[in-house]
Amino acid sequence: MVPQTIKFYFARFACTLFLMFGIGFSSLYFIHEVALPNIVFDDWAVQWSIFLVCLFFGFIGYGMLGEQRFTNALHNLKNISPNSLSKNIKFQFENLIEFTYSSYFLPSTGKRFRNLSVLQYADYLLSIGEESPRALSYYVQAFIQSPQNSRFRKPLLSILNRGQELSGQEMDLLLIMYQQEKQHDPVFTSYLARLFLRAKQWSGQTEPLFLSALDEKNELSEEIIKFVLPIYLAHRRTDERALSFFVKALEFSLEDEKKIKNILAQSYCEGNLVGVAPHLHRKCEEIFYKLESSQQEELKSKADETRIAYKLKKIKLFRKEDLQDLKRLKVEMGLVTTKISLIKKGMIWFGLRLRNSGKWVLLKILDGAYLFGNLPFKKKFTAFGIVSILIVIGMSFKEVWSPNYGQGKDTFQGSPRVTNGSIESKKGNRVFTVQIAAVTSAKQANKLVEKLKRKNIENLYITKSKRRSGGLWYKLRVGKFSSKNKASEFANQLIASKKVKNYFIISMPKK
Repeated sequence: MVPQTIKFYFARFACTLFLMFGIGFSSLYFIHEVALPNIVFDDWAVQWSIFLVCLFFGFIGYGMLGEQRFTNALHNLKNISPNSLSKNIKFQFENLIEFTYSSYFLPSTGKRFRNLSVLQYADYLLSIGEESPRALSYYVQAFIQSPQNSRFRKPLLSILNRGQELSGQEMDLLLIMYQQEKQHDPVFTSYLARLFLRAKQWSGQTEPLFLSALDEKNELSEEIIKFVLPIYLAHRRTDERALSFFVKALEFSLEDEKKIKNILAQSYCEGNLVGVAPHLHRKCEEIFYKLESSQQEELKSKADETRIAYKLKKIKLFRKEDLQDLKRLKVEMGLVTTKISLIKKGMIWFGLRLRNSGKWVLLKILDGAYLFGNLPFKKKFTAFGIVSILIVIGMSFKEVWSPNYGQGKDTFQGSPRVTNGSIESKKGNRVFTVQIAAVTSAKQANKLVEKLKRKNIENLYITKSKRRSGGLWYKLRVGKFSSKNKASEFANQLIASKKVKNYFIISMPKK
């Protein structure tokens, strides 16, 4: 389980990183260098969008692809033609089962898909009458996953009943087969009883098997009594199963017949079976009234003493831990409902809805991509051109409607518009600077400063101003000049040497 979990997360991280470094960086390069080469803007929204898309396809989309591949492969193996080559079909099934161990699935999901594959594979092997050791292994897996399916019982029994000594696990498997039967087959019951008698295996699971075999009154009955009766007497058992066994054992000749009758009569006097097993209580009553009167009186007095002892001694049934477990069990069974359980159910419901909606959207996108791939070349080219134009329009929307990046006193290169500050006061009271970028975070501004310093641009500094929408602008400027012409000459030199792409000439009062 641990290696598959590691593979699961490692594959998803690798897929996400591949998409980010491959498609993500390529998309950013296309936007900045091809679609909008002369526009500087804050692309944090684009970066986050690309990151979320890559994360979605790297984690969720990758898993959905694996589930789709599994579903398609399993569906193709449902209606197998009788003329198909069994070797090829078995190869496909085993590849599909091996696929459930891949990095597409977590161990729990892989196990669920593996169970579906094993059940279908076992059905196919059963249809072609396969009884090889490999087929036996799949029959066992299928039976364990679906014990109520009796169709796997007969091939397992036919293989197990070939004279070899059965292991403990194989005996456990036979017990599960017995427990899953609603109506027990007498032949099967006798067969299992003989096996467990031979192995001297006694447990709470084999006990009802021996009692059922004793009901058949076959040649095993006396052997079962010889094996089971000493166990009951040694442990002084007086529960319903033991008393039922004692009643059946009295039909055979026994050395301990008197002792068994006393036990049954004592049970009648105590009356513990009245509400539990009334039929067995009446059997005990018949045995009680067949005893001598002195024995009856003695048993009645013992029963009265036992009742008085129970009244005087109060039995504490529940510990503190048991009360907590009882409360939890009531919640699980729906007898009571807590607020936390309601909230949890609501969150699970919402999560399932969200997951199913995401799957539906992704499948629709994949269907659309498939249909787009089947279009003629002209239609593809036209659609690509329209999408490219829409991207350019969308990314330049901010530049068209707010060309000054929220700066009310800035002048764009070559623009006839000038700020009020450029025509007020005297020349000697103003200085001019070149602004080459404006970003919304200090981190971005510091990165740009380091990048421009490596290009040998000096006298860089950063100023801050408030944004209309909230937050701050970090404006990257260079130099201070006495005239606008000198500032423009310096800025044009930066453009000519390709150190920057655009600029603003800012007029500000001399300090």
